[in-house]
Amino acid sequence: MIDLNSIPKSENDQLLNKWGYDMLEEYSRFISSADFSPDNLILDIATGTGRAVSILSRMGYNVITGDSSFEIKHESEKRITEEHISKVRFIKLNLEKIPFSDKSIGNIVCLNTIHELENPITCLNEIVRVYSGKGKFVIADFNDKGYDVMDKLHTKRYGKLHRRGNISQKQLRNFIHEYYCHITEINTKLNTGYIITD
Repeated sequence: MIDLNSIPKSENDQLLNKWGYDMLEEYSRFISSADFSPDNLILDIATGTGRAVSILSRMGYNVITGDSSFEIKHESEKRITEEHISKVRFIKLNLEKIPFSDKSIGNIVCLNTIHELENPITCLNEIVRVYSGKGKFVIADFNDKGYDVMDKLHTKRYGKLHRRGNISQKQLRNFIHEYYCHITEINTKLNTGYIITD
């Protein structure tokens, strides 16, 4: 296990910690449970503020991490830190048209992304298209409690509710079970996740 305290915490992380929640710990649980092979290259879908990529790089994985823009790239670089940044390659990533060929990506991590998408089914179909099925695919998003906590956080910090997206947790679960057979479901305080192997 890595030392999660070595990852710089955002103001949101600190507030969540104060309320008894730890997103870095939840992300770490999903990623650790996948048990990726040590030499694997991993595609981290939607860099955001860098929670997932900071954990993956500290675990020694080489990571391609992508987002629709580099607007908050500096936040993820701050989390990753100079010591681990050489393990990471940043790309611009349009999830409605992922720039990789069919079945070319062996390992994928997609955490707290689906609810942010305008067209989640289109994006999920793209992820399914590029995933080779020869590694692990980890996907998770907020459960009802998670959305309630994020509403509280966003109301306090930004004066508005958090986005709940265009797909329910039940629809996400159904989508995954439609495409894959070997699925492990993991529930944390704020998220429901799935580890897919083929």
